Amino acid sequence: MKKNTITVLYNYFVKNDDTIDLSAVVEDIRAEYEKSAAKANAKMDAYEQAKPIVFAAIADTPLTVKDIFTACEDELPDGFTSHKIQYALLHYWTDEVDKIDNGKGPFTYKVK
Repeated sequence: MKKNTITVLYNYFVKNDDTIDLSAVVEDIRAEYEKSAAKANAKMDAYEQAKPIVFAAIADTPLTVKDIFTACEDELPDGFTSHKIQYALLHYWTDEVDKIDNGKGPFTYKVK
């Protein structure tokens, strides 16, 4: 958000300056929201593109995140890292994946 927008909002709400035209502020806020929403949508699209690739890698045998990444890194969307795979397995795809605790070893994952 622009510094000017914050200043205008401060003057409007804190200093009770009701002479301020808020239409420009509303437009700045809308633009910032749309920018944030577009970024979030692009991020979720990358996870959706990676999902079938990751699931194909773990369809036959349980694998660690490192092994999953090694098996399919060439097919994953640009910038998709092993950390993103792990995040998706733990937060987005939990209903479709079993996490197997291997004691002292790293967790392995398999499709339910």
